[in-house]
Amino acid sequence: MHKDHQGSERRSFATPSGGASVGPGPGRKAGNLPTEVTSFVGRRWEVSEARRLLARTRLLTLTGAGGLGKTRLALRVAAEVRRSFPEGAWVVDLAPLTDGALLAQTVLTALGIDHDLARPMLPVLSDHLADKRLLLVLDNCEHLLDSCAELTRSLLAAAPHLQVLATSRQALGVDGEHLLTVRPLSAPDPNRPPAAALTQYEAVRLFIDRAAAVVPGFTVGDDQGAAVAGICHRLDGIPLAIELAAARLRVLSPQQILERLHDRFALLSRGSSAEPARQQTLRAAIDGSFELCTPSERRLWAYLSVFRGGFDLEAAEEVCTDDGLSQGEILDVVTGLVDKSILIREDHRDHVRLRMLETIRHYGRSLLDQGAGSEELDSVVDQRTASDALHSLRSLRLGSCLRPLDAELHRKAEGRPDTGCIRTFRQRGEVP
Repeated sequence: MHKDHQGSERRSFATPSGGASVGPGPGRKAGNLPTEVTSFVGRRWEVSEARRLLARTRLLTLTGAGGLGKTRLALRVAAEVRRSFPEGAWVVDLAPLTDGALLAQTVLTALGIDHDLARPMLPVLSDHLADKRLLLVLDNCEHLLDSCAELTRSLLAAAPHLQVLATSRQALGVDGEHLLTVRPLSAPDPNRPPAAALTQYEAVRLFIDRAAAVVPGFTVGDDQGAAVAGICHRLDGIPLAIELAAARLRVLSPQQILERLHDRFALLSRGSSAEPARQQTLRAAIDGSFELCTPSERRLWAYLSVFRGGFDLEAAEEVCTDDGLSQGEILDVVTGLVDKSILIREDHRDHVRLRMLETIRHYGRSLLDQGAGSEELDSVVDQRTASDALHSLRSLRLGSCLRPLDAELHRKAEGRPDTGCIRTFRQRGEVP
């Protein structure tokens, strides 16, 4: 397993040794669920809701951005429901797998099933599971989405008592699939002092728990409460980010960590060397989402990072269109970013608004600096002019944003090309 603590996607389990077979051996439970070696913090509602959904569906997918704890949640849910499955709960970590053609073989290996290599793997797997009452946990499906969907569809049809619990940054898209979005841990707003103790917030409890492993006896005193609250808030309640921040207590105080979060990707870059590379740093975790995106989605992700407080579709269409991304394309590209857990949908009466977690937004801002890793984004950004930016701001009636930008944009809009309205927003302010 390579994912998290209640939320971060990191290994926090001891894997059972020895071979496995479908069905319990003498004196042990069926399955291959790893033993937890760190405490599970929060997620009471999510565990309860996942159990409720598993009672009514054969396929439940936990979705959400990288670092939010989909794996840890799935394993906790599987551990709580495995008594309902006589042949056990079995987890298959797909993160190391790069070839979808090997998916069925990987599942067979995880189940400990001996098989004839001369036979096609999927029929062998289907035959073995046909009469089994078993929970199959498919972990990290996003990079093999089509293969995972095809395998799941086939197995559910062949094995009427099989149930599948999947984790993915994107839904599998299989008929009958139920989705449970994994949200960040609850975190305090440092600008609104909590009425109750800070430990009512899951993110704070996680920080304290992981900090105690680094600094024995660590507690949050009155002089540290605001800093810890600020860390958890600035990091969006993302468990992986909070754990990486707590690890920095070896050298820094909470206040020093908070002060360095303006460059969170540089700060949160020293995870355990025992973890997979993509889970050793915050940037690597978000890189995984970037790699799933199309060029248009990457471009729009970068452009949308100028919206600090969320936006609606109309604002995105007005500000983010250019020669490489037409207004007519924005809806489909936005939909793709929602599907991939980059954008969060929020209902406001009869209107839908969208937003990014701050960490994901900061990643988008870094794409502007890096050209999103492609010459295409550079050329698109460089085509924008300050007059475009001024027109967009005015047409959107964004007065509070217009004021600090107006003089600069007027100066640049006199005919001298600028690096683009997106870059101007980033340098001088952001759309609130």
